[in-house]
Amino acid sequence: MKDCNKNEEDDPYRPSAPVSTGTLPRWARKHHHVQQHHQNHHHHSHAVEFDDNDAVPSAPPLNLMDQVSGYESVSFDAVSVPPPEDPPPATPGEEDAAGPSGAGDGGGGGDGGGPMGGDPMGGPQASGVARWGHTLSEQEARAALVAHVKRRCCYGASAARNMAITALDHASALQYTLETFTERRETAWSFSPYLGDEVDGSDNGPAPLPWELDVRPSQSFASEVKCQPVPHTSSVKQCHRCKGSGSILCADCHGKGWVHCISCHGNGYDTDASGYKERCFYCHSSIHGRGRQDCSKCSAKGKMACPTCEGGGLLLCFIQLTVTWRVNVSEHIVDRMSVPEDLVRNVTGAVAFVEEGARVLPIAHFPDETVNMASAQLLRDHEHDFSTQRILAQRHQVQVIPVTGATYKWKSSKGEFYVYGNEQKVYAPDYPQTCCCGCTIL
Repeated sequence: MKDCNKNEEDDPYRPSAPVSTGTLPRWARKHHHVQQHHQNHHHHSHAVEFDDNDAVPSAPPLNLMDQVSGYESVSFDAVSVPPPEDPPPATPGEEDAAGPSGAGDGGGGGDGGGPMGGDPMGGPQASGVARWGHTLSEQEARAALVAHVKRRCCYGASAARNMAITALDHASALQYTLETFTERRETAWSFSPYLGDEVDGSDNGPAPLPWELDVRPSQSFASEVKCQPVPHTSSVKQCHRCKGSGSILCADCHGKGWVHCISCHGNGYDTDASGYKERCFYCHSSIHGRGRQDCSKCSAKGKMACPTCEGGGLLLCFIQLTVTWRVNVSEHIVDRMSVPEDLVRNVTGAVAFVEEGARVLPIAHFPDETVNMASAQLLRDHEHDFSTQRILAQRHQVQVIPVTGATYKWKSSKGEFYVYGNEQKVYAPDYPQTCCCGCTIL
């Protein structure tokens, strides 16, 4: 199993993206001046030459790939494969025979009351939501504000210590969260250098379809990607980059094995201020003559091992299956005070309801009807958005986050601040004692 998240070595020759047409660009032309140079030096090179301005093929021609039953439309671009239709839901009798499914009537096990059952808040009155959790006293609200101010370099602390808190209003923000754990499968032709290993081709049997392969996530509700070759789809092809030669011309010296000396500018001699000439120190020992430095990139050979096939001249081509598991999260926040949703999202509260299962049903009897409506809407959205993927599991919960609003008066200023979450974070948008950076307030 290949780790799809593993970073490959940087390779200046490696193409940035595959092609799916199989069209060969102008990349295998022989140039007269390089051929003449090779003839003058009485040797022949089988390295493939390419012009820097020409496109380098990034994949073998698609029309050379084997035809595999069930994968006729596969190209070098990954294409998502919809899952087969899920089996019809089991009847209640079959569910009982299969074993307990956990709390709730929605077919999912988990903690908390069932979505269609009793009040998950433990009582029939919606007013129970507003007073869920600990109620802050005036001293606790002030202490939270003082701690908040001390963390701000440009806030004065005297206002927080001396202001008159005239009223406290206790309420709760509600955070409904839906998580859907999905699986997506994609197929595409892929290739790697052929190093002489056994080839799992069509002689070993028909290739299984993408959703017939047993590939499972390492854990539930965790994003992950796995890649593996589809069995019985492998074949060996000639390398499209080097045309099977195993080598390519060096891009620095263009196959010559040398570059012009940057010290003497190709003259072969250095001249001092008095006009005295001496052999250039940097190129005097070059095997290619004066004014020329041996190419360091190819060790003066003029060619390099093909990076695509790693010098072997052959590629192992196969259909690769990529399986992606993802946790898709949607949420809805109900806040009847003025605390921004982004702040409410980053604190915790009491979990009033939680359920997990293969599929969950909308919450129906939560005391706040807004939560019931949000649950139904988000479940519909997930069913639609992930229709081309397989839904493996779902879970949803309602978190009740305590919020205390404090009305205060300090000197001639009046305003409000809010203490929210179990962490007792503070939101004070109109705090009366602030200043510009660099000032100090005593």
